[in-house]
This record gives sequence, structure tokens and C-alpha cells, in this order.
Amino acid sequence: MTLKLEEVTTDKDFDEILPVLYAAFGEPYNALRQWFIPVHTDVDDAIEAAKVRTSKKWKEHDNIHWIKVTDTDSGMIIGAAEWEIRESIPKADGDDKPINAYWHTEGTEEKEFAGTLITQLKGFMKDRMTRPHLELEQIVVHPDARGQGAGRMLLGWGVKKADELNLESCVESVPFAVPLYETCGFGTLEYLKPDFTTGDPSQQWDQWASEDLRVFLCWRPAGKDFRPNEDIAPWP
Repeated sequence: MTLKLEEVTTDKDFDEILPVLYAAFGEPYNALRQWFIPVHTDVDDAIEAAKVRTSKKWKEHDNIHWIKVTDTDSGMIIGAAEWEIRESIPKADGDDKPINAYWHTEGTEEKEFAGTLITQLKGFMKDRMTRPHLELEQIVVHPDARGQGAGRMLLGWGVKKADELNLESCVESVPFAVPLYETCGFGTLEYLKPDFTTGDPSQQWDQWASEDLRVFLCWRPAGKDFRPNEDIAPWP
């Protein structure tokens, strides 16, 4: 397998990237998938809806860069990553509003749960990454193509870009992906276990809340790999 790393320049690539993303989030099982790619009717519709949202966000923000890895033998995209370059950080206004998980059905408990989760995830990072940085929003490699180096290539793009810009970089990681980031120069500093406490939770709410929805903050200093026992978090 010969791999080629390129930046996405056309939204046509999302026709291949989103199915890879959905497959990758399912193996191993990722409890976050249903909150970011909910299936309301069938999987094809869920992937199509996610593709529309992803493409729209990419087109509207010049600081968002999608990177792809293609198997040149087959011509297929087998992995992709979304890096966001934040060279300036808006001044906090102290008016953090709950995130509207609009891609879930209005008025449902599922939408409320998704909003609760994602508001905490975004707030966790916002409170800590207050300096210019690159954030890896997501990275996926198709289960059939793992172990060939695609993940390291996708991570390497962001690490190289961060070093060019002399910026820190970070990612919110699910538990099983932490070792990959640590072998690529990131240090694991802390984690968030979302709080889903509510007044009168339903059985379904409690079932969702019982899943492992922890995210770990992996961070790399500007210009160098993380060194345990030497580098410390740049926030209080």
C-alpha cells in the first residue's frame, strides 16, 4: 500500500471521507459517534447529513483544514483529519451559551443530551486553550487500512504546521486513542468526565450517561514534543 498525504481542496472528497469517518468511529466502538452523527432513519442518510454539515463548515472557515490520505494503488481515501488553526483567540465575554445540537431532532431527549455533552466538551477546551494554537478536531483511518502509517501522517501534518507557526497544538481524545497522540509528541494533561446530572432522568438518559464519554486533553508545546516531568500545562 502506497499512501499519499494531501490537503482537501474540493468538497467532493467528503463523499469518501464521511463514510470512512462513520466506519472508523464504529471500530472500536466510540460512544461519541451517535452524538455527532445521529442516525434518525438509516446510516446512509446520517452520513449524507453529516457530509452536508462538514462541507458547509469547511467552506465557511478559512482556518479549517481537512487533510486526506489516499491509497494510490486503489485511488481511495483511507483516512482524514480536520485541523483548525487558531492564530487569534476571541476575548472571553463571560456569556457562554449552551450549544444547540441542531442536527438532532428538535424537542427530543436525545437533542437535550447531545447539547449537554457538547457544551461541556467545548467549554472544557475553551477554558484551557486560551492562547493561539492548532486543534485536531477529528482524525479517522478506515479500520481495514490501519497499521500502515496513515494516522501518523495525518497527525504529522498538524505538528509540522504548528511548528512552522510556532504554536501549541491539542486534541480532545477518547481513552483508547491517547497512546497514539503520546507517541507523536503530545502529553496527556487531564480529562473531562461530563456531568449529566438532571432533576428527573429517564431510564434512557441514565443509559446514555452510563457510557464512557470521557475525553482526555492531549497537548503539545510550541516547537517541540512534550516532555513528561518537565512540561506543564499553560493554564492554571
